[in-house]
Amino acid sequence: MQATQIRASVLGLLVGVGVLCSMVTANADTTSPDTSLAQGRQLRRAGKENDALAELRRARAAAAGKGDVAVKIEWEIARTHIAKRDFASAMSTCKGMSSSAPAASHVCAAEAHLLWRRGTEALTEVAEVAKLKDVPLDARYYAKVAEGRAQELATKDAEADAAYKKAIEIADDRADAHALLGAMQHRLGKDGVPELRRAASLDARDPVVQYELGRALATDPGKTNDAIAAYERAIAERPTFTDALRGLTEAYLAAKRIPDAKKTAEATLKSAPNDVHAHIAMGRVALAEGRADDALKEGEAAFKLMPNEGKAKLLVADAYAKKGEVDLALEAYQAAYGLDHGDASPLVNAARACLDAGRPTSAKAFAKKATQDFPAHAPSWVMLGDAFVADKDVPSARAAYETAKKQRDADVAGIDAKLARLRDARPQS
Repeated sequence: MQATQIRASVLGLLVGVGVLCSMVTANADTTSPDTSLAQGRQLRRAGKENDALAELRRARAAAAGKGDVAVKIEWEIARTHIAKRDFASAMSTCKGMSSSAPAASHVCAAEAHLLWRRGTEALTEVAEVAKLKDVPLDARYYAKVAEGRAQELATKDAEADAAYKKAIEIADDRADAHALLGAMQHRLGKDGVPELRRAASLDARDPVVQYELGRALATDPGKTNDAIAAYERAIAERPTFTDALRGLTEAYLAAKRIPDAKKTAEATLKSAPNDVHAHIAMGRVALAEGRADDALKEGEAAFKLMPNEGKAKLLVADAYAKKGEVDLALEAYQAAYGLDHGDASPLVNAARACLDAGRPTSAKAFAKKATQDFPAHAPSWVMLGDAFVADKDVPSARAAYETAKKQRDADVAGIDAKLARLRDARPQS
């Protein structure tokens, strides 16, 4: 489905999926266990866990506890309990398979432990699978997937990488391991897009796959429209997917599609009124519309909900900068960076605020700190170049821009335009 077909309205998507879910439930009694299993899985993915459980329990009754489909139904019921964050019910369902499908039971239990980030317990369950003979493909594949997730929790990225790649060897035509591997590669600053595109090609209706693809694409300024399309596909499948709604809002803002960003931010807040990041997204929209006071209110509300959230403090800082209150902005930028040393934005934005206030020396200091702490971050180098331009240091500006161009997240066209302006500004001999 093309982005132009999807983007008509987030509210329209809400209605559409609701109708689909009602149709699925109405027709459940006439379907086979396999079909009912597929419908239950799709309902879970759509965020309709209660409807999914009702559908899956009908499937369970139709399967009568016999055959491979019965195991898959029980496993899907457990995964639906996990989606509801009901650990006890999930674990009870997993353990209920111990006699008929011991391998599946152990892997299912590992997935349940991962709900609460219990990596050690998950690996213990996976180890039990290795002791069994004639383990079915499903259990072998998902055991490696669970192992990879547990190793990621322990920050053992090399071991997680190996587990995901082993899962792909077992079943290359399944999306899960490709998606997890791609998302991890993106987190580590590598190009995870190929793996995520592979996952999307295998399971285009998985909202989590589309969301992770959108996140990875959003870091490339040249792929903002592709990121929007991926986020829109995620929301088409799960209209209440708060993370995807936030990501879509940010992507719309990056594309300067402010009305779309505002509509999506409002839908996010409606879905999650106490969500910190939903308030931040709404504040970002307010800033884009020039409403600095409203942005400040949203930032302060978000910070009150979560006082250690750096992005909330960053919004506050940006709002002060928009209002021209530079000293308050710089104080907030420094606080934001203190809360999140993994985000270069407070340093880059502080440098920009200093430049706008006619303080090139302070701008250079913040930009140099950004390039030192984030040497592979193109916007930091661009900001340093801008600061050198303001200080009339053309050779240093040119060097900073050229360094920026070499980074993976570089807006090459925009940087080339800055370099061209430097050439045009050179005095003629």
